[in-house]
Parts: sequence; structure tokens; C-alpha cells
Amino acid sequence: MRLKLYCNRYAHFKDALVCSVSCVYRTRCDDFALFYDEHRGDVDALVADYYAERREREGQKKTNPSSNDKAAHVAPVARPEELRKLIRLEVLREMAESVYIWIDKEDRAELLETGEVLRRAERGQKAKHIYRVSQEMELRFQLVPRKRIDKAKRAAAAESERAEGRRTRRTNARPNAPVPFPAPVASNDAPAEAPAPRRARARAGR
Repeated sequence: MRLKLYCNRYAHFKDALVCSVSCVYRTRCDDFALFYDEHRGDVDALVADYYAERREREGQKKTNPSSNDKAAHVAPVARPEELRKLIRLEVLREMAESVYIWIDKEDRAELLETGEVLRRAERGQKAKHIYRVSQEMELRFQLVPRKRIDKAKRAAAAESERAEGRRTRRTNARPNAPVPFPAPVASNDAPAEAPAPRRARARAGR
């Protein structure tokens, strides 16, 4: 199943590939920044497969131009970004020990440790150039700059905190529950005698 995310700018769901290679707001969109940070491996693989298929189609067109139909010459609605703009060198790890690139007089390069460089110097070997290597790096997709992702995460955390504050205020503002009316309590006093009927009072007066 293709990766999709909701776009608040255009108010609909979009394929992650469209956001990655065609959207002009790719590096400024907080929604995509958070989505990319969570699904970077899957999105990078999706983009890599897309450009691999493009290279294959372009190679087929060059080798067999007659196979191109008229529909292939229709101008696309959105042009994909150039691949070189999506790739960056990232530090994979810092080297624990220094290693060197030894380039000899014939411009052949070798990766050597410090001890081997010193042994060659003792034997009288001279390098045309020597470069120190302190980091191991790799080429990776970087569809959203790291600083933008961090900024989007801070904004999301702040918005979540504000929403939690609003919920807390609404909870505290609710009126207290009504106090139940006390039930009547039976009296311990003896009941008073009922007054005598009117006719009985009259006879008593005679």
C-alpha cells in the first residue's frame, strides 16, 4: 500500500511520492517534515525506486526512439525535482582512529592507517598526496532539512501543550455537582392528641 498523508495546505490526502519529488512546498511543509521524520526509510526507498524507473524509461527511449507514442510528448502538469537536489552527504560515524588516503605518483588511491603510512616513509616511499579521513559518510536522500524537521517537531510539541492546557481549563471550569437534598428525619416526640369534635365540646359545656 502506498504511503499517504493529509495535506492541510490543499485539504486532501496526497501520495508521499508527490510530496517528495513534485511539491514546491516540500522543504517548508511541517506536515511532510513530521511524516518524513517518522517514515524516512520507506519514503527514501519509494523515491529511489521512482528515479530508477525513470532512468530505465529514459534509457529505453534513447535506444528505441520509435517506441515513443504521442502521449509521451505531452508536457507534465508538475515536473519532478532533479535527483541531485534531493541527495546529501551525511556523517555515518566518526572514525575512532585516523586513517589516510595515500595517492601515489600514478594517481592510484589507497586507504591506509597511520602505522602503514610511517612504514612506507621509512622505506623511502613518497606519496603525491596524503589526505586524512576523520569521518565515514554516506549518500542519502534528504528531502527535508534536519533543521526544518526539528522546527516542525518543536511546533507540534508546543501545539500539543496548548491543547492540553485548553482541555485542563475546560475541565476546571465545569460547575460543581449539585449537593443532594437531605432526606427527612423522623421525630422522636410523641404525637399531640387530636382536638375533640365540636359537638363533644358543646355537651361538655352543658
